[in-house]
Amino acid sequence: MSTIIRQSIADHSVLIHQNSNTTPPQQLIVLLHGWGADGSDLIDLAPHLVARFPHAVICAPDGPEPCTANPMGRQWFDLGVDATQIDEGPASAMPGLQKLLMALMEQFNIPVAQTAIAGFSQGGMMALYSGVRMAAAPGAIISIAGALLAPNQMAQAVTAKPPVLLVHGKDDQVVPFQAMDLAKTVLEANGIAVETLACDGVGHGISEEGLNRMISFMADQLEPRAE
Repeated sequence: MSTIIRQSIADHSVLIHQNSNTTPPQQLIVLLHGWGADGSDLIDLAPHLVARFPHAVICAPDGPEPCTANPMGRQWFDLGVDATQIDEGPASAMPGLQKLLMALMEQFNIPVAQTAIAGFSQGGMMALYSGVRMAAAPGAIISIAGALLAPNQMAQAVTAKPPVLLVHGKDDQVVPFQAMDLAKTVLEANGIAVETLACDGVGHGISEEGLNRMISFMADQLEPRAE
């Protein structure tokens, strides 16, 4: 049996999916939604993830702010109207997200090496931006239909080098497909290992192919818990 509950953790409202058994959790998977959505948009992926990680805790937090274009949804930061605002946005959102990640790891007693941070669209941007700026590297970072913001800051900003998977639809009309190659180039130039998946016939969304690759990437990267 599994349950989904909502908790307030580190000033974020978080949906949490966990198998209701006595086995200690083995992995922490944090799913970051896109602009104008909320945690409920991605918690539906939990059954697919649990099929591969039966002892994982899967968390889908809501972004910290109401979405400026959709008050019913949430955002990690305001997209603004120019590139400067887009680069500044994740910097303002990052401390809160990192505080949340630390609180989740502490609550469930999961080491950072067994923690995966996956995001879609704006959530993918936050996963990339925050993941390489943590004190210790997460086990895996996955960005689906996202982008690497503030690329010119990377050389000075990198404090962690987690393995990264970039997934992008070739027909994405929201975040250009070319953003994947740019992110790969900049990340690799800063010593970060990157894998990519280009999805034919896919727009701005999460395809079955992309989801399966995300799960296999996590399985390759997350360390087994010592007995």
